[in-house]
Parts: sequence; C-alpha cells; structure tokens
Amino acid sequence: MVDISINFDLFNNYYYFYERLIVLFVSLVPTLLLIWFVLYTDKKSKEPAKNTILCVLSGILTVALAGYVENLVMPFFSNNVILTYVWAFIEELSKIAIFFLFIFDNKYYDDIYDGIVYMALIALSFAGLENVMYAFSENTISESISLSLMRDFTTIPLHVICGIIIGYFVSIGNFSKDKRKRKINFLLAILIPSLVHGTFNVLMSSLGSIKVDYNSSIQLFIFQFLPIIIIMGCLFYMAYKFSSKTIKLNKVYVDNGKYDKKYNYLMTYDEYMESYYMKKRSLMYDKTKLFNKKGDN
Repeated sequence: MVDISINFDLFNNYYYFYERLIVLFVSLVPTLLLIWFVLYTDKKSKEPAKNTILCVLSGILTVALAGYVENLVMPFFSNNVILTYVWAFIEELSKIAIFFLFIFDNKYYDDIYDGIVYMALIALSFAGLENVMYAFSENTISESISLSLMRDFTTIPLHVICGIIIGYFVSIGNFSKDKRKRKINFLLAILIPSLVHGTFNVLMSSLGSIKVDYNSSIQLFIFQFLPIIIIMGCLFYMAYKFSSKTIKLNKVYVDNGKYDKKYNYLMTYDEYMESYYMKKRSLMYDKTKLFNKKGDN
C-alpha cells in the first residue's frame, strides 16, 4: 500500500527562516504566474473580484476535502494502480465540488470561456498548496527545492490542464439546450480529467521505478527526461485543443452566431439570457443581495 500522508510543517526545524522563504518562492511562483496568465486571457470579460479571490483561495478546501476522502478509501484498495486512479478521481471531484458549490449558480458565470477561467483558478489553487505541502515534507532545503522544481514543470501543469478539460465540459453542459447532452457533458467533466490525471500519475510512478545510472547522461535523457518531455508535450497539446475549441465556441456564443452541427445543441448569448438557468441565477443573486443589505442594516 502506498502511503500518501504528508508531514507538512511550514516551520520545520530543519529550515532557517530565509530557507523557508526560498522554498515558498520556488513552490508558489509558477502557480502565481499561471494565475496571472489565466486572468490575462479573460481581460476583455473580467470576472468579479469576489469570485476570483474565492477560486484562488479554494485550495484550502479542495486539498482538505481530497485528503480526507483519500484516507477514508485507502483501506479498501490493495492494488496501487487502481488506488492511483481513485485518488485522481477524488482530487478532480473535489475541484468540481468547489465549482458547483460557489460558482456554478453565480450570475456572472455567463459565457462558455468562464468555465475554463474558474476551473483553472481552482485547479491552480489546489496545485499550489499541494506543492508547498510536499516541499515542506522534505528534510533538507535541497530536497525541497528539487521536488518543487520537478512538480513546477509536471504536476502543476497537469492540474491546470485537467482544470481546463473540466471547464470545457462543464461549460458546454451548462449552456446546452439538450438535457441529455447536459448530463453527458457533466459526467465527462469528471471522468476524462480523472483518467488523464490517473494515467499521468501511473506513468510518473513507473518512470520513478526505473533503475538509472545517474552518472550516465545518456541513460538520464532516455529513461527520465525524454519520457517526461513526451508526456508533458501530450498534455500541453491536449490543453491547446480544449482551449482553442472553447475560444471558438465562445466567440459563436457571444456573437449569437451559428454553431456547426456537432455543437448545435448549445445556446447563444441571447438564448441563454432568456433561459431558465439565467433567470434562476439572477433570482438567486437578487435574493443574496437583498439578504446582505438586511444584514448590513
């Protein structure tokens, strides 16, 4: 059985204060840069600051929820490969749960691209906090930095790419006129990212089990660096395809254009504004606003 427990201690006695800052910097800067990039891509239709902050801080909830559930299910699985896929499913489900609890019924979730923005931020929040936790579970600063750097270029991109995939399927489900398509896309939103995430973890675990002569640059390249480059290349290509498709669909949606046959079940902006879903969200927003005003009085 694989032990996934993490001895997270920000004030680990092995570190001096400046070393803690270095580890935090290495662990978090790539995440913060990606958060900036995600928000930059949505600069023409900025999301409310409240929603953005909620997503960026959601990692506290998603990591706690995923960790709790993972520890509950561990005793029921003896096969490490199956357990790896189960953990991946739990982590992706935790991210989606946060999205549906706090964002899905929000009035400002009003175009197809918003799904990618919100889910990428939630995924990055999860990845950033998880990266810090893993980094501070090491005993020396060199081990912490090495682990953080490896995760900066592998695990963090994995999480954001899975977030993009979730955002794509959730949005085309949300803006669907067909209830059957809506349910199918919501199901795919959890199954496909979980499959991608689990497969990535299995492949990385397999690479780690290969015995390599670390004094041989050729062996390191063939059995370590090259496979990682190929794996990450496939993931980035996947992210590009889902992102570009979402951008194209969103343009048709905003312009009230005509979708191709494959996506003709999607609503346009005007159709969505007149839909039951938008009216429901507007009503919930108005009730929440009225409740807040009464609270202030």
